[in-house]
Amino acid sequence: MGTTIMGLGRACAAASAVLLLASGLARAADPHTPVAGTASAAITPTDAAGVPPNPQEPGPLYATRTTLDRIGRIVAPVEINGSGPFRFILDTGANSSAVSEATVRVLGLVPEDGAGISVHGVTGSATLPVVRVATLRAGELLLENQRLPVLPSAVFAGMDGILGVDALQDARIEVDFGRDRVTIRRSSGQRAPKGFTVVHAWLRSGGLLLVDGQVGRVPVRAIVDTGAERSLGNEALRAALVDGARRPRETVATTVVGATPQIAQGLSFEAPAIDIGGARINNLTVTFGDLHVFGIWSLLEEPAILIGMDLLGTLEQFVVDYSRREFHLKPVSSGKSTVRRCGGIECNTRIPPPED
Repeated sequence: MGTTIMGLGRACAAASAVLLLASGLARAADPHTPVAGTASAAITPTDAAGVPPNPQEPGPLYATRTTLDRIGRIVAPVEINGSGPFRFILDTGANSSAVSEATVRVLGLVPEDGAGISVHGVTGSATLPVVRVATLRAGELLLENQRLPVLPSAVFAGMDGILGVDALQDARIEVDFGRDRVTIRRSSGQRAPKGFTVVHAWLRSGGLLLVDGQVGRVPVRAIVDTGAERSLGNEALRAALVDGARRPRETVATTVVGATPQIAQGLSFEAPAIDIGGARINNLTVTFGDLHVFGIWSLLEEPAILIGMDLLGTLEQFVVDYSRREFHLKPVSSGKSTVRRCGGIECNTRIPPPED
């Protein structure tokens, strides 16, 4: 059985990479801009040592916000075989980590003869070479004797790899966009601090965390995916929303590009209010389609949505605690509802203050 890696993508708006590897950086073309192009997130390329070539360059290195002109991104420093740090995309939608061709060259790694991993992306699948690493360290977490698929460097938009949930099952990941800080430590089971809204999740095979939610009046399974630039919905959800609409929805034809050569077509439109664990998301543009990723996650028949960085990057802080199976969300204005005007990539997000 092959592993799966969904997503990393080039061009256009993002979806996710799966290495069931499952999610990642794939992209759905932004319906507000021409199809094709390069990654919209401002990511600094790395040099041979795995560090930014110009440390003096201003701007966040690890926790990049979503703004009107760019999609946010969460990056973790990772050491491989004692070398680094390399900059890996933190991807809660990928059940396995992966590495770029450039990083493989820097480390002098040689792909295993005759070995390959079946990588499933948002739009299709491909068989890719695999390398074995003795150690992979992220924060307090250490994995040994890992086999990692090798993806083309262009897919990573300047990053060195992706850190999937295989490395995070005992982890608590704290992302602070205001302070440009990403902390990875072993979960101690601590409860969310005051000022955070807690969203409870449940574990699916492969380590994927799913959340029960609602889009308009339609119950959904929701995937919170830090490796996805933009939010995606499956065909079952699109059909339910169209059938329940009082008037026809204005849609935009959208091309979806993923980590594999296949290209998919979808429709983008503004979804009705999305409620996830009490956090309400208004006016979020979602791309809907018969996408390979939902089949990999066995989410074709029931309405499902993938929440990407177009929403997550507008928060002040974001926490994933795998031990507690919880997401902790803190809006930009602590203790008050966060309201953001919806634009091409920003949406009107209301997160109520948590109960004491």
